[in-house]
Amino acid sequence: MLRLVCIDVDGTLIGESGEPTSDVLDAIKHARSLGQSLALSTARGAMGPTVDYASLLNPDGWHIFHAGASLVHTGSSETLGEALPEDIIHIGTELSDIHGWALEYYSPDDYRSMDDSLTGHPLAVAHSKMLGCDFKVGGPSDLAEPVVRVQFVVNESQVSKILESMSGKGNVSVATSPVLEGVAFISITKEGVNKGSAILRMCEMLSLDTSEVMMVGDGLNDLDALKVVGHSVAMGNAHSDVLNSCDYVVRAVEQDGLVEALELSWTL
Repeated sequence: MLRLVCIDVDGTLIGESGEPTSDVLDAIKHARSLGQSLALSTARGAMGPTVDYASLLNPDGWHIFHAGASLVHTGSSETLGEALPEDIIHIGTELSDIHGWALEYYSPDDYRSMDDSLTGHPLAVAHSKMLGCDFKVGGPSDLAEPVVRVQFVVNESQVSKILESMSGKGNVSVATSPVLEGVAFISITKEGVNKGSAILRMCEMLSLDTSEVMMVGDGLNDLDALKVVGHSVAMGNAHSDVLNSCDYVVRAVEQDGLVEALELSWTL
């Protein structure tokens, strides 16, 4: 049995319903009964129901948030963060002002957002509802802790323009969620900071070898994590690049592919 399984949220732990299914919950409970460690590995922040997901997997362990920019321990509430350079925050803010793109600023456990509610498609508001958080208008100065990640929330047709504009400005990753179809989440963290670097840091802290670790994901922002672990698993609904790069492919999220992945981890 593998000692640690890292699990993405959107498109892996949850599908269109926005909640883990009963079969997924049963598999998680069984994994914990076996003494296996489970860890959230998500681009989401440590707030709202996402913290509950982390506690569900392991109420007394480390979890990865903000695409690797922060590690949070659910037992002690200790947080390890990687602050985003001010110049990158400034560039993102300028682009948001020019194009009217929704931009979110995240500290490890809080956030503020540029208000795009006057646009025809207020994605910032929709995203806050998806996360189960109050919509908080503001900027970096309104946060008590340093910004570890900024995130554009845009229609998928705008992804290439943002990637071009932010090229070379930190670690840029793209994610989607079945809960908000047609919407892309483009996260920027400090250069070299991603889910993969966070898993390596976690393994060092826990004295684990990566050969003892599985990562289960579906999105492009999971690729760095999938590359560093000993056992990489793609959900059946994963992006083609993810499907082509993993050791194993399981069923789609709507068919409880995570259950299949956990059952596999118990045989390795």
